[in-house]
Amino acid sequence: MPHTGISRYIEDRRVWLLASLIIAFLVFMTTLQVNINSSGHPYATDVGEIQNALPRWGLIHASGYPLYTLLGSIFVTLLRWLNIEPCIGASLYSTLWGLIALAVLFVLMEDLGASPPMAAVGTLVTACSTSVWINASLSELHMMTLALSLATLLFALRFGRSGERSDLLWLTLFFSQGVVHQRSVVLLAPAVGVLILPYLSAVFRDFVCAVGVALLAPLTYLYMPLRVWMGATWYFGSPGTWNGFWAMLFDDKAGRVIEFPVGVMGWLRRSWLLLELLTEDLLWPLLLLGLAGVIGLAARRKYFESLALLLVWGFNFLLSLMIWQDRVTDALLAAKIPLLAVTGIGVALVLTWALQRHAYLGYVSAGVVGVLLVIWGIQTRPFIISITRDTSEEERIAEAARVTIDPGEPSPALIIPWGHDYWALRYAQTYRGQLPGLAVVEHDTNFRDRISRGERVFIQSKTFNIFPVTWWESLAGGRLYLTTAAPAITEMSLTPPLQVSDVPSTVALDLENGLSIRAATVVWDNAAQLWVTVYWEVLEPVDLDYSVAVHLVAQDPPLSGTDVLAQADANHPVETWYPTSRWEAGEIVRDNYLLEVPEAGSPVAVRIGMYRFDPESGFINSPWLSLPLPQK
Repeated sequence: MPHTGISRYIEDRRVWLLASLIIAFLVFMTTLQVNINSSGHPYATDVGEIQNALPRWGLIHASGYPLYTLLGSIFVTLLRWLNIEPCIGASLYSTLWGLIALAVLFVLMEDLGASPPMAAVGTLVTACSTSVWINASLSELHMMTLALSLATLLFALRFGRSGERSDLLWLTLFFSQGVVHQRSVVLLAPAVGVLILPYLSAVFRDFVCAVGVALLAPLTYLYMPLRVWMGATWYFGSPGTWNGFWAMLFDDKAGRVIEFPVGVMGWLRRSWLLLELLTEDLLWPLLLLGLAGVIGLAARRKYFESLALLLVWGFNFLLSLMIWQDRVTDALLAAKIPLLAVTGIGVALVLTWALQRHAYLGYVSAGVVGVLLVIWGIQTRPFIISITRDTSEEERIAEAARVTIDPGEPSPALIIPWGHDYWALRYAQTYRGQLPGLAVVEHDTNFRDRISRGERVFIQSKTFNIFPVTWWESLAGGRLYLTTAAPAITEMSLTPPLQVSDVPSTVALDLENGLSIRAATVVWDNAAQLWVTVYWEVLEPVDLDYSVAVHLVAQDPPLSGTDVLAQADANHPVETWYPTSRWEAGEIVRDNYLLEVPEAGSPVAVRIGMYRFDPESGFINSPWLSLPLPQK
């Protein structure tokens, strides 16, 4: 007798599948990354690169991931036609793959014996795990990896039950594409071997067809040299050359990320740390429940299925142990995602077992899991938001935007090391129209040629922490003169970039140490910051190194330390990188400082001076220059 009314919907797999995907989608949307990536967290290691590559039809780091970038470029381009910004489109691309992975997971749970409502709960358990949730909210490739991995397990299970050629070919397609997409998918091989064991002979029967399908996977790498030959401007390595192409195809990432523990205690220590890390993905009762559900398959005489899922769990746990390098890395965070999918499967199977014992027991158990997921989501979402909604790179963009470029001058180069800052500025320039007239280039640009031609060359001052001034001087083949182009931005040149004639004397305050303040200005940079510019003039060479004092004061001169509301002192001028002992007679050095203006207090002036420390006399101050605060 056909089911009617609500009972029909309770057993309708399509309703439960759709419900779980809608809930997962809404969860992902609450944390979707909608801005330029700014987070330095390992979860977001490559996000900025991908945000730039996909709308440019570009290529990313080794091992290239050509299928991911090709499909992603199509997706982001289509959304751009709908006026959806590329960074949002790149995030939605991950969301789409996340939903595909969850849909496949739901079907896999059903094939393993989970009832539709419990499969929906298990799907949400995986969806709400931290690693899956966050990777479905920002532009990363791991949701595509998960989708291909789960599709591989699904068709391995089906082929192991049917022996049908179509199931074998689908298995081959997804497994080969998965391995070529991300090499760690090869860890599914033992599980696949166990699942297809009942029809292993059928593999040899259709071996030629399977090999033909498998060979389609490496062919996707031809997309990489094709894009280079078509003029792609964003790519990693040299995929347009044969050596570069083979290097990407056979990239040995494992050699870069795997480090074996030393001794038994090393393995035990890493195991404990990894278990702690897993509890950052899900509540430990859910992790244990999932593992129990997978083991429980054997009690239902589904030995192959139970063993296969335990192999997936075990091999990925082992991989995570070997990746651990006493710090959390993006590779480690990705390696444990399959464990979370297996956990969802196990939870669904346990709840189905409870449902089969008694409907009341099953639905109450599912309700308890649902409550746990809500609690987990409430406590986890702020962490995910802290990564996906981080906007700190906007400050780097604002710093570069402060650089003044004279109309008609050749585009000066802003050199930035490959990484988050570079990706953010390139994105802002290309897709927001910011930083016009500025060439944002990588640090491996031909620096000697640029500076020898007299081009203006800027650098983020913090880059000197990685590549010191002496390193740039070795590239330039001579001494460099430094000055600030804006706060946090330094200009490098082979000759002094400023002459006396370039800076009208408006102050001419002799600092009584061979230096003077030729000119100085104070302007409001924003409602909470003052931008102070100082032009130092070298009257005669200085043997000593002087520090700079820039104070915001409530009383001029200050009567006590409480009158100093804020300060931007520096050990050396020019963001601390240009000691006064290096300055030459007649040189003009521009120096910029930002002063934070506190909400409390009533500032009246900015005081500027120099000082040095003498072991016998203590601090020796120069005369002070006082500048009144400008009107807002």
